[in-house]
Amino acid sequence: MKISLFGATGPTGRYIIEESLRQGYSLSVYTRDASKLKDYQGKIEIVVGDLTNVKAMAECIRGSTAVISALGPNSLKIKGDRPIMHGVGNIVSVMKKLGVHRLIQISTASYRDPEDSFDLKAHSFLMLFKLIARKGVDDIRATAELVRDSGLDWTLVRIPNLRDGPASGTIDVGWYGKSKLGTKLSRGNLAKFLVEQVSNKEFVRAAPAIANH
Repeated sequence: MKISLFGATGPTGRYIIEESLRQGYSLSVYTRDASKLKDYQGKIEIVVGDLTNVKAMAECIRGSTAVISALGPNSLKIKGDRPIMHGVGNIVSVMKKLGVHRLIQISTASYRDPEDSFDLKAHSFLMLFKLIARKGVDDIRATAELVRDSGLDWTLVRIPNLRDGPASGTIDVGWYGKSKLGTKLSRGNLAKFLVEQVSNKEFVRAAPAIANH
């Protein structure tokens, strides 16, 4: 089975590539700069394009079992209005045209799920993030709402502060205000959870929050 990966050249992308290959998936990776993936040439399919190039997106997505999007705003350098939302909107449109239904998108506590209750830690972090990067918070929230309303078999994986590090084998999964969730997550643990959602149906059309145990 094939996964299409967007956002592969960010800090988390290499962990997702390694985890996808470890779990036996073939991988089609979308990037603006193929040179950033030269270590994986021959191991993965690399498709070059930006978030407006729907033809290249279709080349990447065609024949896939699922799409994983690690796209997120560079909070301090956002250009234009909601660039991630518009890019993910193009991905969603291409998926629908090609009949690919499974979409796994990284998100944060910026998106409030109906299953959530009030959570002081998540709320405080969000207020701080808004002060630093209001446009980033808005883009993350708008992207999540677009995915939620897409009609696809989506999962929004909401994350706290990310740290470099391998998968530990144990994470907490739940909803803010209802589950015990820490404020840190290793990129290895995130990658493992994301790839597991390709075949796991537990969180289809749901927005679980995850953190290191």
